Amino acid sequence: MMLSVALATLLIASTATAADTLLVDGKIITLDARERIVEALAIQDGRIVATGTSAEILKRAGPRTEIIRLGGKTVLPGFIESHVHSIGAARASVTDTYAELSSIAEIQDWIRRRAKIAPVGQWIEVPRNEITRLKERRHPTPAELDAATTEHPVLYTSVRKHALNTAGFCALGITDATSKLPDGEIVRDESGRPVLIRGGDQSLRKVFPRPTVTREQTMEALAKLLRRYNEVGITTIYERATDRAGVGMFQELREQGKLTTRMRATFRFSARTPAAVEKYIKSLGFQPGEGDDWIRAVTMKITLDGGIHWGTTRLSEPYGERRIRFYRLTDPQYRGEMSYTPDELQTVFATVNKLGWPMSVHVTGDGGTTTVLDAIAAVAATDPSIKQRRFNLIHTYFPTPAIARRAKELGVGVDTQGYLYYRDAEAMADVYGQSWAERLIGLGEWARAGVPVGVNSDHMIGFDPDHAMNSFNPALMLWIAVARQSDRGNVYGAPQKLSRLDALRAVTLWAAWLSFDEDKLGSLEPGKLADLVVIDRDYLACPEADIRKIKVLRTVVGGKTVFQRP
Repeated sequence: MMLSVALATLLIASTATAADTLLVDGKIITLDARERIVEALAIQDGRIVATGTSAEILKRAGPRTEIIRLGGKTVLPGFIESHVHSIGAARASVTDTYAELSSIAEIQDWIRRRAKIAPVGQWIEVPRNEITRLKERRHPTPAELDAATTEHPVLYTSVRKHALNTAGFCALGITDATSKLPDGEIVRDESGRPVLIRGGDQSLRKVFPRPTVTREQTMEALAKLLRRYNEVGITTIYERATDRAGVGMFQELREQGKLTTRMRATFRFSARTPAAVEKYIKSLGFQPGEGDDWIRAVTMKITLDGGIHWGTTRLSEPYGERRIRFYRLTDPQYRGEMSYTPDELQTVFATVNKLGWPMSVHVTGDGGTTTVLDAIAAVAATDPSIKQRRFNLIHTYFPTPAIARRAKELGVGVDTQGYLYYRDAEAMADVYGQSWAERLIGLGEWARAGVPVGVNSDHMIGFDPDHAMNSFNPALMLWIAVARQSDRGNVYGAPQKLSRLDALRAVTLWAAWLSFDEDKLGSLEPGKLADLVVIDRDYLACPEADIRKIKVLRTVVGGKTVFQRP
């Protein structure tokens, strides 16, 4: 009897201290400060409690411990997708299926397929594909769209301009050389025929209204998208333009047991005065950093300039003949948009800082980036605490050594898009020039300066990880960072390549820094949250070309498997 009691007591004690899950017999890239690679790790209560050899970790097994035998497979920290618009992508998926198109011929084929199933006279809208990514690098002409269908009005939008077929122009009442739109400019060819519309959004929506999508439909699609993220190893996302209602969607998914990625919220506003900024932040009802390890309010956001696809990037020099011609601009001294003056930027930054919030700034050009850094430095001159807020430069496509050094001095991090280099480097070389393509998404520049840089997708439309409007497959991100090849196989700016470990940091540890999570996420160390991925090949040793072919076999978030490949 005494022996039975003793054995029972021993069993209870061992169960209480046993790990929930063990991963053994693998190659686990910890990304810790010593860059250790270990065979095994133990998870308890959603956190990593030990790493080491398989023999050491197996000692933590209890009668209810799940033991995952890796068979030599590689384990990486869970991927952090530091820039998505998942709610918008979910909502769009309810009514449309995205298609990545690379030429006018592909656009025509897509329209023909849609015309076969759409009722005669129904509008057909081509999925968003920027002209920088088309083989022809221009909008399709009305004649080219007519060649696909004359029985449906057709709309294709890129570079903030709308291309339509003849039926589309007629639906808007644009029938001759004197036709006008109240809210847009009609761009005509030499003979006066309409070829494009600049603006005109309200007129278009009157004849082509957006379909209604319910909150329930969006929620269902969002849960599906989060599972798609898990399939490619994404364990945390940064929702880069949301509001209180958007956060509420994630909270509701969590209550329903459907939240399978962590979420960090960025709140976008357009206020310019201290009173307006304070009013907006008060209306949100969140405190800085409010939330927990699953859902947290992290940063505010404003938009300073536009983008390279639209011809609105704020540059340090005039656009010049090639860029003016490509974007169909008129002013040879044009340098891009600036939605805030330098004084307004300084005012907004000082107010947000005073209220305890970090700030993210959409800024794509080098001229815009310099203006942002100037405004941060001006605030820091009287309130150095701003350097601790970890302001984020979002996009900042064309870094220089001087820009990178200043960002480091001011405690600024970077959120930028590897896929944009992959798809747009060729257009940048042609339209901007070779030297600009060599600077485009200059990851090496940031890394050499010690600036934490999160490489991400800016995913906004589509559910295919490899062919969405901006691919969200981290394996492709890793390969682009390491190989720096364009989609046509060319390398612009070889010094911008990252090592394999630094590329991995850019989608894990450095990305975690942007949201003050580096002590919880981004590496596989005792005390950190158990977010990890098991992959099908050795990331550090496989041929470089195979990095983009990596498949995720298992994704674990908080110690729980959220995806496992059959």
